Amino acid sequence: MGFSHSWIAVRGLTREQALEALGMKVSAVQTDFLDGVALIDWKDDWLLAISDDCEDAFDGDLAKLAALGQAVASCVHEGVMYSEARGYESGKEVWRIVHDPNEDESLYSLRTSGDPPVHFDAIVRQTRAEQDREGGEDADVDFIFEIPAKLAASICGFTLGESDPDESQYSSLNRIGAAPAQRGGNKPGFFARLFGRG
Repeated sequence: MGFSHSWIAVRGLTREQALEALGMKVSAVQTDFLDGVALIDWKDDWLLAISDDCEDAFDGDLAKLAALGQAVASCVHEGVMYSEARGYESGKEVWRIVHDPNEDESLYSLRTSGDPPVHFDAIVRQTRAEQDREGGEDADVDFIFEIPAKLAASICGFTLGESDPDESQYSSLNRIGAAPAQRGGNKPGFFARLFGRG
């Protein structure tokens, strides 16, 4: 089926501003992102909101945060090898990168709009070279899938599962007035199982 998630990072945004915009409250603090929606205080004054919904950062609740400062958003869906990243300034989308090999019928699928950061070209060159070395369209691996996430990470430094905080920093969120989500007791989450922490 494949893992999927989305996140948005906003520079200079406070937790209080994010919670108010989302209409949510903190329900728990954990060392792993399990599911639902969570906030992370990230480095260099970035506040990051993450969701287990691949569309949330672009068309769901988290998309509201793009209007609150310089922002970058990313989603990945490993089940269909779809990935996307977007950049925002003052709530306006200024660039978008999409990898959709099923729609474009090519592992080299990469749609670009707007004005991506200058280092985007270097990321593309390096990643295309990796794809070429592995056999191009006939390769068993899709390196191009990683380009949107690499670009987003180059801006705020976050990649889920690779740059996770070492301490308890994931603040799980619930809607104000909603009952706390049931998280299966002591059952380890996806990343706990993936990285052998369960």
